[in-house]
Amino acid sequence: MVLVYGEPIKRWSCEFTECKALCCKAGREVTIGDIKRITRATGKNPEDFLESLESKGGLFHLKGKEDRCIFLADDLSCSLHEKGAKPIFCQMYPFKFDGIIYADDLILKVRPAHNCPTIGKGEELTEDFEIAIESLGNRFLRDIEDFIRLKSEGLDFAAILKHV
Repeated sequence: MVLVYGEPIKRWSCEFTECKALCCKAGREVTIGDIKRITRATGKNPEDFLESLESKGGLFHLKGKEDRCIFLADDLSCSLHEKGAKPIFCQMYPFKFDGIIYADDLILKVRPAHNCPTIGKGEELTEDFEIAIESLGNRFLRDIEDFIRLKSEGLDFAAILKHV
């Protein structure tokens, strides 16, 4: 389940050159599924782009360079976007990760990224956008659940990466 809270976003469009890719910070949350997609798309080893191979509840964090995402190109575009390997939470923008409630069923908490200068501008957000956010959030949670399950079975990082 995805819990969205905060003031609803009615309009938004990504204008990353206008805001200088404000959202593309170091430490972006990624799942084991994201890691697998990034590894396949870039040919890099996880230790090349992760802060640590140790997970916190199934989450990992991308490295940065000068406090920016390691995959941010000089023209401020995402080098993973064109390769189809953009992390789930990057795809969920303008919503930000705000935690996971570890209960019988995991609950993903997200909130609008009100520091984004194009919130309230641009295209009107439709029900399709909301459905896409919910779908991405559920995919994120499935990745977390898979990681936790495989870790509890005694698998290490490399073995888990092969299973997803």
